[in-house]
Amino acid sequence: MKTITPARIEGWSHSKPMDWANESFAIVEQPQTKYCIRQGASCEQPAGKVTIDAAYVAVNAPIIRQQLQKAGVRLAHLLDAALGK
Repeated sequence: MKTITPARIEGWSHSKPMDWANESFAIVEQPQTKYCIRQGASCEQPAGKVTIDAAYVAVNAPIIRQQLQKAGVRLAHLLDAALGK
């Protein structure tokens, strides 16, 4: 909670779902996620399974933490708008 600054809230709550999708795609393209192997313009899933072990979690935890923070801020913003707050 302490790392969610007013500036981050402002930026995250005024983005659009297309922005969220593009952010997510940029994350899966990162090598440490092991989700996408770039083959020219395409993104191929690796053969086999990705092992989610302590090392994988340690590398990806900051990304996961920030994505959960963004989701919470964005959901709060949508609920406020829907409920007229």
